[in-house]
Amino acid sequence: MAKISDNAPTVLIVEDDDDMAALMRLILEKDGSKVHRAVNGKGAKELIGRLTPPALVTLDIFLPDISGVDLILHVRDTAGWEQVPIVMVTAKPKDKDVNWAIKCGATAYLAKPFKQEELRDCVRRVSQVKETSQGNSTCSKTK
Repeated sequence: MAKISDNAPTVLIVEDDDDMAALMRLILEKDGSKVHRAVNGKGAKELIGRLTPPALVTLDIFLPDISGVDLILHVRDTAGWEQVPIVMVTAKPKDKDVNWAIKCGATAYLAKPFKQEELRDCVRRVSQVKETSQGNSTCSKTK
């Protein structure tokens, strides 16, 4: 595993599946990132409230306690987090929720299961993107 420096990029993983989160953490830490993880929406909101905005958020669209889309809206409404790239991670990449997530401010999505290199490529791509506007004022929280 790569030594993680003090100025390493930070990634917030929001994922309720322990195996998937462990795999993502392993890949991202191996590439030199600092990783924080939340297992649900409540934990994610707590981390968002106390962490410095990270370089990237990976977010499972289907969480046990909150919609991933609702969490995107929370991220976009949090001071300092408005421009943080968000990668939705989903087992249902053709689901209507993915399209809604992109409209509401997700930067990209990654379909489960994925190969290590797919995660790395996705992280590289979205980390290079500088969005001038994230989110959409017409988005509303899901029911």
